[in-house]
Amino acid sequence: MSTRRPSLFPLRRFSSPLRLQPSRRAFSTPPQPSSSHDSRLRRLNDRLPKFLRPYTAPLLGAPVSHIASFLILHEITAVVPLFGLVAAFHYGGWMPDLTTGDGDGAFDEGVRRFGRWLRKKGWVDDTDVESVGAGGESTRTTIGTTAAERKGVRLVLEFATAYAITKALLPVRIIASVSATPWFARVVVGPVGRGVRGLFGSK
Repeated sequence: MSTRRPSLFPLRRFSSPLRLQPSRRAFSTPPQPSSSHDSRLRRLNDRLPKFLRPYTAPLLGAPVSHIASFLILHEITAVVPLFGLVAAFHYGGWMPDLTTGDGDGAFDEGVRRFGRWLRKKGWVDDTDVESVGAGGESTRTTIGTTAAERKGVRLVLEFATAYAITKALLPVRIIASVSATPWFARVVVGPVGRGVRGLFGSK
């Protein structure tokens, strides 16, 4: 009996770490979650003018909550002025003349973009969009003579004008969104994210 016991203890001490080591190694490095917000921010940053990129570039290495906050704020600062201006033009009965007729300006881009959207909604027809898209003197004549009779023409004009103004405010929108990002992440995105994780039981 005395000759067998010393030979068993080294085997037990030697085999135990071999069995436990893989389990520790498997859970020592948790997987890093991938985020689509980062790719969206990179695409947005690449499309911005060069003088605005220094404001958004620091966010590329920021936490996911900050990136999500900036993207949400960026959308809010685009949607709220756009529809606010449309409502002001529609009920105020006045809007600035931003028609260019060159096909490359923000107004013409707004005509193309919102013309398609308004047609899908059934609020305007092809003739209304074409009347505004003609540009130049023909568009100004349309504004002065047939806007009261053709509500569809005026609706396209209101959206295109509001889009051009909102796009011109891009520097102000970017700076405001970046400045409000830390506060928005702390007050809105953080609590909402924790609530959603708690609701679904996510660890």
